[in-house]
Amino acid sequence: MTNRKNHDQNLAATAAGVRTGRALNVAQRSFYLLTTGPRPLAVDGQAVGHGLPARTVDLAELRELVLAPDASDELKDAVWRVLVRRARAGDPAWVVGCVGVAMPGLKNTAAQVIRISPSQLIDDIVSEMLTEFVAQLARVDLESPHIVGRLLKWARKGALRARCRAMRELPADPCELPDRRAFTEVEPALLVWDAARQGVITSADAELIVTTRLKGRSVQDLAQAQGVAAWRLYTGRQAAEAELAAAIRAGRVSVETIVPSAGM
Repeated sequence: MTNRKNHDQNLAATAAGVRTGRALNVAQRSFYLLTTGPRPLAVDGQAVGHGLPARTVDLAELRELVLAPDASDELKDAVWRVLVRRARAGDPAWVVGCVGVAMPGLKNTAAQVIRISPSQLIDDIVSEMLTEFVAQLARVDLESPHIVGRLLKWARKGALRARCRAMRELPADPCELPDRRAFTEVEPALLVWDAARQGVITSADAELIVTTRLKGRSVQDLAQAQGVAAWRLYTGRQAAEAELAAAIRAGRVSVETIVPSAGM
C-alpha cells in the first residue's frame, strides 16, 4: 500500500513538473538542499522580529511562517528586506533562498501564464519569469511596502513578455515560411556570429544563443554540462539578446553585412 501511494505521489510530482517547467523544479530542489542538513540557510528570528520565534529560523520554516494566514504585512516586508539584502551581498545561495521562499507565488504566477500557452513554450516562459525575478532582487525598493508582491509582478511581466515573443515566433502556416535551410538555420546564426565579430556580444554569448535558440539544446542541459547555475545562463542570454536586438534595430548588424547583395 505504501509503495502504491509513493508511486502515485511520484507520478503526480512528475506531471506537475512537466507543466510548471524544469527551471522551477531545479530551483525547488536546490532550495531543499540548502534548507536541510546540519547548516541550513537561516535567519535570526529575534533580529527580524514582528512575531518570528526568537531563535534561528531556517528558510523552509520561514516560508511557512510568512505564508500563514495571520502573518502581517510588516512581518513579510521585514523578512524580505533581510532576504534581498543577503542576496545582494553576492552569495548565490541566498538568491536561491529568495526564489525558494517565493516559490508558492512563483508557481501560481507560472500557472496563470502557461495555462494559456502552448506546451512547447513552458520552459522558456518559466525560465524568463525566474530570470526577471532574480534581476529585480537587485533593483526592488526595500523601503516601499509589499516587496514580494512587487517582485512577483515583475516576474509575471517577464513570463508574459516571453510568451508574447515566443507566440510571435510560432509559425501560423508552414507554407508561408521561407525555406528553413536558407533562413532559420543559416542567416540567424550568421547574424549572431557577426554581432560577436563586431563586439556587440561576446563569442561565449553568441555560442549560448546559437546553441539554445537555434540548435534546440535546453539551457538546463547546457548549464548542467558546464557546471553553472541555469539562471546565470538565462540572465546572460537575456542581456546578450537585448544587445543584439538593439544592434539590429540600429542597422549595425544586418543580413547585408554578411551576405552579398543580389546585384553583386
